[in-house]
Amino acid sequence: MARRLRFDPDAMRSTHEPAHSRAGFTLVEMMIVVAMLGIIAAMGGSLVRGFFDDLRLKAAARDAADALRLARIEAIRTGTSHIVFFSTGPGDPGGTPLPNDPSTGNPVPIVIVKDDNNNCRIDAGEEQRVTLARPGLSWGDAVSAGLAVSDDEGATDHSSGSSFKTAAGAITNWVRFRSDGVPNVFDAACTPGALGSGAGALYLTNGKRDYAIAMSALGNVRVHAWNGTTGAWSQ
Repeated sequence: MARRLRFDPDAMRSTHEPAHSRAGFTLVEMMIVVAMLGIIAAMGGSLVRGFFDDLRLKAAARDAADALRLARIEAIRTGTSHIVFFSTGPGDPGGTPLPNDPSTGNPVPIVIVKDDNNNCRIDAGEEQRVTLARPGLSWGDAVSAGLAVSDDEGATDHSSGSSFKTAAGAITNWVRFRSDGVPNVFDAACTPGALGSGAGALYLTNGKRDYAIAMSALGNVRVHAWNGTTGAWSQ
């Protein structure tokens, strides 16, 4: 009896498939995939780092704005002058440095002092509230080309990160809130400026983005970010 042949399509397909299909990915293909994954991971890591850098900068700008607002509120509430010192300078007019941040050993960026004896100094025993530093940030502006924000009423030179100044026009690293909440500046001898002399701004950067915290002569505070696309400050 003649032997009947059985047609097996699956067997035919496996017989005629190219060798590399049966073997899966080749070594070269695998290396290309790994390289592409590495590039994507590197790009993603850079974007994530930039995202968190910007978040820290924005948070630090809000910290500075909150410190100014809090000092004003406390001056009105207590009936006692409150001074906000910034680490854009060496310390108070007498040379006393700002308190150190325990995590870094460096001066805190901002301290609010309840100036009980009205001597414009950071004195032991006076109530203090500090703002802790956020990593990767510094005072000044890196990308806004030295352009002051539009509502910086004290704008002259702000390369140090502060445009607050004395009545004589010298840049300072402090501003005082009177018991009525109106800001004014003072010089090294604690001589106050005229009513409305407390306007100015602080500038913060992470090297890629800039923020400005501007305060009006009446103590109103606004936070601005530099828009690199439009080349202007935006609120």
